[in-house]
Amino acid sequence: MATKTSKFIENNASTVTPLGTLLKPLNSEYGKVSVGWGTTGVMVVFMSLFAIFLTIILEIYNGSLVLSDVAVQ
Repeated sequence: MATKTSKFIENNASTVTPLGTLLKPLNSEYGKVSVGWGTTGVMVVFMSLFAIFLTIILEIYNGSLVLSDVAVQ
C-alpha cells in the first residue's frame, strides 16, 4: 500500500535538437500499418544474407572452411 505521493512538475519548455529534427519523420507515421506484406520480403533477404555470413564466419573459425592466407589462432 502506498502511503506517500509525489508531485510531478510538468515542464512545457522542450529542447529542440538537430538529432530530434532529423528523426522526426521516422516518428510521424507511428501507428500506421501498411496493407499487405510491406517490406517483409526485403527483411527476409537481409536476414538470410546475415545468416549465411554468420555461417561462413563460424566455418572459418572451426576450420571447416579453409581459406588461403587466413590464419585463425
